[in-house]
Amino acid sequence: MLTSTVGALLLAACGSDSSSSDSVSDGGRPTVRIGVVGPESGSAPQFWTDAIRPVELAADELGEKYGINVEIVEADDGGTPEGASQAIQTLLNSEDVDALFGPPQSGNALQVAEVVQRTGRPWLLPAQAPALINPEADPNWAFRTNYASDDLATIVGDLLFAGGNRVGVVHSTDAYGQTSLEAVQAYAEANGLEIAAEEAIQPGSTDFAPSVRRLEEAGVTAVFMGITAGADTATVTRAMVQEGFRPELKVTNATILADFEQLAEPAQWENLVFVDTRRLAEGAMAEISADYEKRYGEAPILPTNVYSFFAGMDAYLQAVAQVGDADDYDAVREAMESVPAVSVRGESIASPFSADDHELYEAEDQAAWYVYGFDAQGSLSLQGTVADCLGAAGC
Repeated sequence: MLTSTVGALLLAACGSDSSSSDSVSDGGRPTVRIGVVGPESGSAPQFWTDAIRPVELAADELGEKYGINVEIVEADDGGTPEGASQAIQTLLNSEDVDALFGPPQSGNALQVAEVVQRTGRPWLLPAQAPALINPEADPNWAFRTNYASDDLATIVGDLLFAGGNRVGVVHSTDAYGQTSLEAVQAYAEANGLEIAAEEAIQPGSTDFAPSVRRLEEAGVTAVFMGITAGADTATVTRAMVQEGFRPELKVTNATILADFEQLAEPAQWENLVFVDTRRLAEGAMAEISADYEKRYGEAPILPTNVYSFFAGMDAYLQAVAQVGDADDYDAVREAMESVPAVSVRGESIASPFSADDHELYEAEDQAAWYVYGFDAQGSLSLQGTVADCLGAAGC
């Protein structure tokens, strides 16, 4: 399904046959057509919901800030690589969009990466597979607005292996899970360490007990869960409780925020933490989440993705405002590479991109990333920074 969403700043008059003369409205404001692709249907609609809604929010707020009219064109990829290919082809060929946002899932994004590179349009994505940003591509059209899975693995590696822990890895059998496993493997090899056990979970699986028993038999004391969906993380932690397996540390990623709290019980988040570079319960993240809830009547499922898409919109619309013509794709891409700062509700990230670095976040100051857990009521609880957790006091 392909639809157009038009809000207060959206121009319905802009057709699919855009040209340089069409990219400026009668009022003299540049007009952009942004294609948003994600799993509106399929097994993970939360990734779609928290892709389209932040783009809508940012179109209103940032379109006014930068003096740009924004038209949003939606495309459903059905949550599959094949669907992503069809959606991207439609957006690029039939809808002739000026920029692409998504797909938010790594496997689907990897499926369309070559087509996007070949066609040449600015591409903003929160998907975390490292291969999506190809440093050898010249030019590189992909701009990641989230951290990469290998950055996360570098950061959590110190936590996992601290104190001589025997580490096990549980990963989903998709692109994100596989790259998460490979990243932890690379960390272990680089530091002369060994992973005691590796177990995979099929998305949607309901039985993880045999894998839990193998983790326990391997003497695992710290588990890293590189899992795409919070529901699958809940399956894993439920099996741990049922089997009486209580590792000293369970580390996962921010995708746990989707569905985990609703599906899990307090015993499942015992000793469970995840690491993120952003403050999730205060500042810009909390402010955007509040506005999101006011507009849509519910809190965001994946607030980190909401933040990421908002940051991407800021970088892209800044670049269009500088160039003055969304159809000049090369000039817009170059302008994105020189954006001085991305601002999310007054929270700035200086020099987010460059010609040889299309990653919004870097893992250089890994000790400053934040460690989160859950309190007894299932609410987010800031445990401290990575440095704090590795210090004498611990988390």
